[in-house]
Amino acid sequence: MNPLSDDKPTPLKRRCVSVCQYRSCERSGSAAVLAAFREANLPGVLISASDCMGQCASGPTVRVTPDNVWYCRVKPEDVGAIATQHLQQDEPVERLLHSRFHPRFDVAD
Repeated sequence: MNPLSDDKPTPLKRRCVSVCQYRSCERSGSAAVLAAFREANLPGVLISASDCMGQCASGPTVRVTPDNVWYCRVKPEDVGAIATQHLQQDEPVERLLHSRFHPRFDVAD
């Protein structure tokens, strides 16, 4: 058996996913988002409930460290995209990025 074979899944990079569980985020469904992350079974990724992250108008808020990527208005159905695209493929999910931390500038040609 070839130890460099592609048959083995690539281990996930060690990360922490923090899901805000404070008042505003909680009212917007953050408990379901946290549960969806926990159900995703992501080895090497710590899933953590968080106190207020100071982004109350943009909740539920999710922060991925050490990448320092912030997601806003996350719904349980978004967790699969974050798990696959960001946590497995190292590519943040652009449509969910919090614009306060990840501004986008459109440059006209």
